[in-house]
Amino acid sequence: MGLTLSAEKTSITHWEKPITFLGYHIRGIQRINGIQIQAILSIPKEKERTIRRELVRVAGYHHIPEIDAMLAMNAKFRGWCHYYKYANNPQEAFNRVAWKMWRFYAHFLARKHRSSMKALLRRAKKNGSSRPITKGTSKRGTFTIELDKGKRIYLDVFPPKSEEIRQVGNKETWTVDLKPVNPDRWLQGRSAATRLSALARTGGTCQRCGASPAMQVHHKNKMKTKRTVLAKVASDRDQRNQARALCKECHLEVHHGTWRG
Repeated sequence: MGLTLSAEKTSITHWEKPITFLGYHIRGIQRINGIQIQAILSIPKEKERTIRRELVRVAGYHHIPEIDAMLAMNAKFRGWCHYYKYANNPQEAFNRVAWKMWRFYAHFLARKHRSSMKALLRRAKKNGSSRPITKGTSKRGTFTIELDKGKRIYLDVFPPKSEEIRQVGNKETWTVDLKPVNPDRWLQGRSAATRLSALARTGGTCQRCGASPAMQVHHKNKMKTKRTVLAKVASDRDQRNQARALCKECHLEVHHGTWRG
């Protein structure tokens, strides 16, 4: 095919020495019969420290709504686990990160409510915001947030199942993680807490046309006039009960007057 090896990206080494490729550590071990070499994929320690730093960063924003912190931590943990689920025996690392994420979120709540960890956990168990959750065949204690109409979201401390690359065929029907990734919209003062509360009030329909499904939230007070992140977060919190759930077309019309598509 006329291809040549890149000297910068090529390494010739012994199979016992691990190399880094696409975020994995790859090394070889002899099989039981001592004839063939088996490739072992492992999660580098620095990658595990990286996801912990990301979770700590989110937990450090104690001024944001609890829902936004929970969704952001869930998305980061879920994406990291899905990338490394092809490693050999990754569940040990997954469980370590899940335990750390639970502690980081507990510290987030303690700082947000200006409480000690002991008092926070005692209060959370009493009011039901900390309870055992069953997902599949696994049951773990985690934090939950009750939404309107009996719906709940929880801190997803359940890592995905391990998979093997050799079991994936070329004709495999690939599926992606269909859970919505929560972007850091609270940096612009548009929190997931406001969006969920507005959608719950209207039952998921647009408050302007009453027909189309509502996908966006309109803040009556303009966010762009707020200069700092803290001011935007405070404005979003004050408007949470007045924010309107609108469809995309109605939202554009509200902002631009006569929008013609």
